[in-house]
Amino acid sequence: MKRVLCLSMLISFAGCNGDVFIDDYMSKGDDEITISETNNSKEINFKSDNWGLIGIVCETSDRYTINAYNIDGELTYLPFEEKELGTVHLKNDYMDVQVEKKGGNKLKVILNENLINENVRMLIEVGNSFKYEKIEVQLAPTQKYQIDSVVYDFDKFETDVSRLEKMQNIIIENNASSPLTFSVLPYNKSSHEILFSNSTTVWREELFTNLLGIPLPEITIPDVADGKPVLRDTKIAFGIQEQHLAVDLDKEFSVDVTIDGFDKIKVVVFNVMRSYSVPYKIYISNPRTGKKITSSGKLYSSEPMDYYILKQVLDEN
Repeated sequence: MKRVLCLSMLISFAGCNGDVFIDDYMSKGDDEITISETNNSKEINFKSDNWGLIGIVCETSDRYTINAYNIDGELTYLPFEEKELGTVHLKNDYMDVQVEKKGGNKLKVILNENLINENVRMLIEVGNSFKYEKIEVQLAPTQKYQIDSVVYDFDKFETDVSRLEKMQNIIIENNASSPLTFSVLPYNKSSHEILFSNSTTVWREELFTNLLGIPLPEITIPDVADGKPVLRDTKIAFGIQEQHLAVDLDKEFSVDVTIDGFDKIKVVVFNVMRSYSVPYKIYISNPRTGKKITSSGKLYSSEPMDYYILKQVLDEN
């Protein structure tokens, strides 16, 4: 009789604790919790306080730091045991989210920032010695940063008009005694080359598309007049490290090249490039959070201004 009574009590105890301890925290018909900048927090209610916060995972390809703090704000570690209170903070270059266990019967998720260009799935694992649950939360993208101003250090502006860039390399053999004339198009493949550099970090376009959005915002870059920099209407997307702009040159402009009889020559067509470099600083801010960022480096520009054709007679042997 005593053995039957003990067994009955054990079954009753296990049934109580094995019951679903998470309350119905989603509205009927909802499949997930979504947090956005307009509704940036969500409280998840529980039926009891016999649960702990086991772990948190964000499904993103970028690494993030995760720090846990106790109720007094002191650094500690996960998991939070049953009835243990505290806050977990996840953060990287693009994300900032907090999960707070401030009371025994509720969990609060706060989205401070998600600059990734899509929802980020976060899984929160809670439970006790009898049962585990994973709560899925979708973190929606928040407002992007904007470019406030661009400053060039024209005191360190350097220009060069002597560089040659090879455009064509042609070998022609004249098998007749009379001269042979043919045409080349020196500007057919010409472009204005732009390069951003940063000596302290590896350039990642993804960083700028997350930070500033798609399409990337444009900035004005210097032109050159009488050997000096001027700001006119030349614009370029900031965030793409290497770009090629169209040039105001006639792509169909042709130059005749003549080869003497029975000559075999190599014709090399060059563009004469006008190049410059200038340090820059770009001031960026987020209108929603007020956070400010400065991006600095050096801008390189190389633009065709003229052409040069080299003729080299080849030895038939």
